[in-house]
Amino acid sequence: MKGHRFAAGFLASVLMVVLCMVLVGCSGLTESAPEAASDISTQTDSQEPSEVAGVTVAEQDNVQTFDLTDGEPVATLKIASGSENKEAARAIKHAVGATGVAVEMHYMGSLDIMAVLEAGGEDYDAVWPASSMWISMGDTQRITRNVQSTSTTPVVFGIAKSKAIELGWADESGTTTSPTTAEILEAVQEGRLTFAMTSATQSNSGASAYLAFLTALSEADGPLTSEDLADGNLTGRVAALLDGVDRSSGSSDWLKEMVVADPDQHQAMVNYESLVSQANRELEEAGDEPMLVIYPADGIAVSDSPLAFVDRGQSEEVESAFKSFQEALAEPEAALEMERVGRRTGLGGKVVHADDDEVEQAFSSEWGIIEDASALKSIPLPAGDVISQALTLYQTGLKKASYTVWAVDYSGSMLGAGKQGVVDGLTQALDPARAAESMIQPTEDDVNVLIPFAGQPDEALVATGSDTAALLRYARDREAIGGTDMYAALIRALDFARQAKTEGGYTVAIALMSDGVSETYTRDAFISAYAEAAVDVPIFPIMFGDADPTQLDELSSLSNGRTFDGRSGDLASVFRQVKGYN
Repeated sequence: MKGHRFAAGFLASVLMVVLCMVLVGCSGLTESAPEAASDISTQTDSQEPSEVAGVTVAEQDNVQTFDLTDGEPVATLKIASGSENKEAARAIKHAVGATGVAVEMHYMGSLDIMAVLEAGGEDYDAVWPASSMWISMGDTQRITRNVQSTSTTPVVFGIAKSKAIELGWADESGTTTSPTTAEILEAVQEGRLTFAMTSATQSNSGASAYLAFLTALSEADGPLTSEDLADGNLTGRVAALLDGVDRSSGSSDWLKEMVVADPDQHQAMVNYESLVSQANRELEEAGDEPMLVIYPADGIAVSDSPLAFVDRGQSEEVESAFKSFQEALAEPEAALEMERVGRRTGLGGKVVHADDDEVEQAFSSEWGIIEDASALKSIPLPAGDVISQALTLYQTGLKKASYTVWAVDYSGSMLGAGKQGVVDGLTQALDPARAAESMIQPTEDDVNVLIPFAGQPDEALVATGSDTAALLRYARDREAIGGTDMYAALIRALDFARQAKTEGGYTVAIALMSDGVSETYTRDAFISAYAEAAVDVPIFPIMFGDADPTQLDELSSLSNGRTFDGRSGDLASVFRQVKGYN
């Protein structure tokens, strides 16, 4: 299997807005911010297929800037954006070059964009989430104007070709059928299908797919209602479908990368059509079989990617610059660039530039993609209060239970601010009331295991469901003293994780946090133990203080996990992100 080869190799070395408001999928919760870049990277025009004279792109952490190479810009717009818009870089470059308006893209999650609007816009000039849903739910102060869709992309199943054929949903030519959601549920219940999916309360694609599942299985003619959510038969069927989730994520883009890194382990995912297309390019380049796009027959969620001005009293010049930038994004050149990365720009989801070679590749029929949008049967979007109710229900009762092992550094260097940061972070993630603010509260079946460590691991403390008070008290009272051996703690954590995988019924992950350079006496023993366990358990290291990124990145690469950088900013927010991945 490629996962084993991977480990072995590692060891060896506006109409569209109206349309969207009638769709369930108008993808809601945008992605958690993408992986932070540790250094500023600069891209010149010659590095990209479409050149835009005089525009330079630079990136640091979760901010991407598009600026003029020479001269002063007309204005600089600060935009709160979903991370999926990183794939729209060439279209953004065109708009910047055409208008002379510089742009700062600040990538964040949907809940964060919603919070920006609820707080009055903070210092942002615009918001650009994956879905209008988050603008309509967050803009309680009515501060957004000129809301226009920039592109659309449906949320679909991407299934490895051989698996799709085995399920009876495709043939050798790549021609697919569209199973109903009930047929997908049946495949899950029979053990024939598992899939990776982003968290419905942390990611737009996950929220949109979840709302589509609910609406389709309700078999109602209209939008989902509160009465539907009180139907135990409906919610039980959706919970059974979500039992098919084998890996969770807070980011659609990261989910795509995870599947590409180990396609044998992860043969199906729920994600944007555009990201399935991008995954296929990477899979075929690596010599792996592509995924086929499967469109559920009874309802699809569609992301409308709206860009909106945030009116917080800026000058007329700023709003004028915004309008110019927005109009430039709708020009044919920008629309072409959108479609080259798999986003649809035509009315109703039609592909406009199908005769372009790159667009033809992005919407390849050999990958099961239907470019004329005939398969995009949309579902009515529920009211905002029903969406909120549905997301709370997902987090507290319907999502697959999670089993998270927290390996926490309590070495002497953690004394003071380091330990306090960990305690605050764990409280944010595990205290039911605090966690509810970020929609990551535990279900009654969730399990959280705390393993404090210094030179060696302490005894573990296990908390089930929302009864986390003793665990948090233990985290607060444990003294910070001694050296650092995170590998010994990981061996202990792996024992718990392996047992949870054996029991089944959980998404399982290890969260590791350290602020120092670990001793390596037990490193080889842990790596051998992980390889021998042969289980799909990601490690999510959180780096802060003087932690060695090389050691932590090694662990996330080994386990197909992700390293989070908590060295600057709010550690509690970082812990929230980590919990969103399990």
